[in-house]
Amino acid sequence: MKARTFFIGLLIVAVSSLIFLISPEALYLILPSLLFAGVAGGLYVGYMRKRPIIGCFYDGLIVGIPGSLIQAAISMPILWYYHSVYTQQNAVTMLFLMVLSSFMLCGVVGVPSGAALSGIYYRYLKRDRGEMELYETLLNEKTDKKSRIDKLIE
Repeated sequence: MKARTFFIGLLIVAVSSLIFLISPEALYLILPSLLFAGVAGGLYVGYMRKRPIIGCFYDGLIVGIPGSLIQAAISMPILWYYHSVYTQQNAVTMLFLMVLSSFMLCGVVGVPSGAALSGIYYRYLKRDRGEMELYETLLNEKTDKKSRIDKLIE
């Protein structure tokens, strides 16, 4: 996986977490919003990987673990101050619950399952199976003037 894909996947997880948690009803839908933010990041990672399914899942785990920590760091202050959770729980319990829930829902389940869904799409539903990349490589090789001259010299 490229570093660009990694950081864009983390950015998608962070931005989607921020968007889903800022609504007033987010307190009641905290677990689905954590999961959906992870799946959104995983769909991008799987889209960039395209195939195979296990590779997409593995890349989802690589993005999901740090993404879950970023998600917990974003969601904790939003829930603590914006949604007034401090009246219901103490800070240590809230921090433990947010880190654990974002790790489980985003890092272990959300991002890898989203990436695996993209891998399944490219493996079973899109019948391309890699022929398009092979054709594009061959076409670029044939149209590149420098490579044609090099082949004529050999």
